[in-house]
Amino acid sequence: MNKPLILLSLFLIATICFVTIPSSAQADSQLDVLIKITQNTQAQIKKDIDQMNNAPQKIHDFYDSGAKQASLLIQAVENEDDVSAKQHFIDAMIAFKQASLAISENQPQAVNVDHSPIINKYASNIQKLKIISTKLKADIDFEKIDHLLALAKANNTQGKLEQAKDTLNEVASEGKQIQKLLYEISEQNKILKAKQFVQKHAERIQNLILQAKTFGLDKTANELRQSQIQLLQANTTNQIKQQFKIIIIHQQKVEQVKEVNQAELLRLQSLIEPLENKAKRLADDLQGNNAAANLLDNALNLIEKTKQDIEDLQYVSGRIDTKNLDLTIGKNIETIKDLLMKVEKLIYTSS
Repeated sequence: MNKPLILLSLFLIATICFVTIPSSAQADSQLDVLIKITQNTQAQIKKDIDQMNNAPQKIHDFYDSGAKQASLLIQAVENEDDVSAKQHFIDAMIAFKQASLAISENQPQAVNVDHSPIINKYASNIQKLKIISTKLKADIDFEKIDHLLALAKANNTQGKLEQAKDTLNEVASEGKQIQKLLYEISEQNKILKAKQFVQKHAERIQNLILQAKTFGLDKTANELRQSQIQLLQANTTNQIKQQFKIIIIHQQKVEQVKEVNQAELLRLQSLIEPLENKAKRLADDLQGNNAAANLLDNALNLIEKTKQDIEDLQYVSGRIDTKNLDLTIGKNIETIKDLLMKVEKLIYTSS
């Protein structure tokens, strides 16, 4: 029986009674109807509550609220207070309706006796697990779960619904175990591949440590060495990823220093090369000018020495000190310029 529908019908009947009737006798009859409806509804709700096992407290609270309003309704009718009576009636019906809805929510729901949808769902999930097992080369034995699923199908077809339900619970349990095992195998494979990746890049990391030491980045070299140790001892892919992130950051520091040094080497080479080319051109114009030849020899010797000094900078530890270079290589370059200028002057004067 749909009790909320009954309450709604009673409520509508009572609403019709609210139409104002001039006769006092009819008004009294209208209020009596309200009391009757309220009492009948209260009795029905009380009966439903008594039939429940351990009805929730909120149902009792709704019922008590309705019962209180029902009592106030009777008092208002006795006091010939039509307005209050109607309001107490409405409040009582609302409370009883809330109680009725709460009772309906706590009634046992109809059970779907056909397990076919669940069986089909489990069959699909088992097939997915088999595909994953094949990809992972896990060699999982699906014989047991296949047998359980077939048994559940047979029981369901034969109407042995409780047996089918129990068997499906076993299928679910077995499926969870297989899923857990496949997850563990997948994680082990990930770790194995990650460790292979670490071994593959071990030499690269070692070279990076040596570069960091070469550039005077001792702190960076030590932190790289610690990351290398952590990588070799890592047991999860997350640990490996984290250490590689740290290594990449330190690699960027080393690369920055390398780029600065390389830029300085290129700058110095760009200064010495034009001077060497000019010295070679002047050598073709000497024409027996001994003074110019002596100066040019000095310039060529100094050019060779300076070129070697620039080349040696590639092996200097730490960042190249540009201020120190201005006092050494920079000074040599200025001397070469001065010598070549003098050679050039002597050649053109004699010619």
